[in-house]
Amino acid sequence: MKSIYSKTHSLVNLSNTILAHYQIPTLHSPIPTLLKTLKDKQKIVFLLFDGMGQIILRKHLPFYAWLRRQRIVSITSTFPSTTAAATNAFLSAQYPNQIGWLGWAQYFPEHDKILELFTGKDSLLQQPAVPAPELQKTIQYQSIFQRLQQQHPTLTINQVWPDVRPGGFKTIDAWFEQLHTLAQQQGPSFTYGYWLDPDKSIHKEGTNSKVIQSIVKDIQHRLKTLAQNNPDTTYVIFADHGLINIKFLNIQAYPEFFKLLKRSFSLEPRAATFFVKDQKSNEFVQRFHQYYGQYFLLLTKQEVKDQHLYGIGPNHPRFDEFIGDFVAIAKGKFGFTHGTPNDTMPKNMKAHHAGMTKAEMMIDVMVLNR
Repeated sequence: MKSIYSKTHSLVNLSNTILAHYQIPTLHSPIPTLLKTLKDKQKIVFLLFDGMGQIILRKHLPFYAWLRRQRIVSITSTFPSTTAAATNAFLSAQYPNQIGWLGWAQYFPEHDKILELFTGKDSLLQQPAVPAPELQKTIQYQSIFQRLQQQHPTLTINQVWPDVRPGGFKTIDAWFEQLHTLAQQQGPSFTYGYWLDPDKSIHKEGTNSKVIQSIVKDIQHRLKTLAQNNPDTTYVIFADHGLINIKFLNIQAYPEFFKLLKRSFSLEPRAATFFVKDQKSNEFVQRFHQYYGQYFLLLTKQEVKDQHLYGIGPNHPRFDEFIGDFVAIAKGKFGFTHGTPNDTMPKNMKAHHAGMTKAEMMIDVMVLNR
C-alpha cells in the first residue's frame, strides 16, 4: 500500500508556499498555482478549520455554494490524517517523520506511558501525567512563524487561536471579530488562524448530521462577511483533514492476541502502532490477520520506512522508537479502542480520522479576495 498523499500538493507544500512567497528557503516544494495567486499580496491570512476536509465541505455545501466556488486547488493531508501530525506538519513546513509528531498519543519510554502530545495526559488512564511543554521538548521544531520573523523582522505576524491556548478565544464570534480587527492593521502582515470546528462536533455527531451542515454553512457565511469587509486582505481557507463515520474494535477482545503486546496500541485508533514482545512477532502477525486482517492493513516498521508513509526527508531522531514494530492502517470504517474503563471513545465518538481514505485525506483550498 502506497501513501496517497502528494509530494507536490499536501499541507507541507501549502506552508512551503508561504515560505516561498516571502523568499525564505523552502524545505519542500511550494504549490505553483497558489504561489502565483499570492504574488504582490500585502495582507495574507491562512485559516485552518479543523476537520473541514473536501468530502465534509462538499457533503454540506452544494457545488454552487459561494465558498466552494473559491476553490483554487485540492491537496492532501499528511499520514496519519490527524490534527497532531497534520497541523504541526503545516506549522513546521515538514512531514511528520521529520518532526516526530506522528499521532495523538505516542509511547515515551522515559515515562513508560502512552502520552497525548497536546495535553500530556496518560492516554489509557485519561489523567494528567507529564506537563505538555516538558513532553514536547524532544519534538520541538522551528515554526514558519520563527522563519518569517528571522527573515522579515518588520513583518507583522499574528496568530489567532481558540482557548485551547493561552489568550485564545472561547467563541467563534470573538475569533472572527479578532480576525476583522487584525485586518485593520496597516502595512504587510501574515496571520494564521485555527478553529476547532467542524472537527469537534463531527466527532460527536457524525459526518452526516444536520448540526454539521449548520456549522459549515455558518463558517461560510462568516468568511464571506469577513472577506467582503476587508477587500485588501487575501484569505486562504483550508483544513487539516476530513473525517469518516467509524465503529470501534476493542484491542483486548482476544486475550491470546493482546498478550503478545508489550502494551496497548499507540499513535491513532485508525493508524495504530504496536510494540510486540520479544520472539512473538510471527505469532502476532498470524493472530492479527486472523482477527483484524479484514479491517486493517498491517505493515512492519521496515515497510513503513521503505514506503515513506509518514513523509519524505530525514527521519526525526526518535522516529524509530515512536513507530513501534508494526503499524495497522484502517481499510474502511473501523478503529481500535483500548478497552479500558476510562476509554470513552466508543460512547462519545461517531466519527474519526487518521486513516488513508479520501474522506480523511483530501482537502480543498479556497482563496478569498484573490
